[in-house]
Amino acid sequence: MNYIDTNVIISYLNGKDINHSKALNLFKQVGDKVTSQIGILELRSMLSRTSNLNENEIEAYIEYLPEIGIKIPEIDINEVFSNAGEIAFKVKMKTLDTLHISACIILNANTFMTFDREFAEKKHVISDMGVTVISG
Repeated sequence: MNYIDTNVIISYLNGKDINHSKALNLFKQVGDKVTSQIGILELRSMLSRTSNLNENEIEAYIEYLPEIGIKIPEIDINEVFSNAGEIAFKVKMKTLDTLHISACIILNANTFMTFDREFAEKKHVISDMGVTVISG
């Protein structure tokens, strides 16, 4: 299973994004794709800050994710926070990034797909937790 970071989702959905073709290629390379409610919150937040989309248009993007093969399974947010607290000292990343890695682990995803350089820089530490970072 492949955990999809918010920046990859944005790049996939936006044909004008600089990483759009990279996102298309990443999606072709992998099978099962998931994100978490953390990713959905980040997507809502990012789109509301950086676009002229209204709330209904943003929600339409969220509802479209299963159509492009991204599942959003239920996850216990308390477990995500607890696990993030345990791994924070190992990954030494920003809070939201640590929460993404925690969710990825809890969802049993074996890869984390991102365009974020910080994840690429920490790929060895993340790999020690059983997750392979795939960056574009």
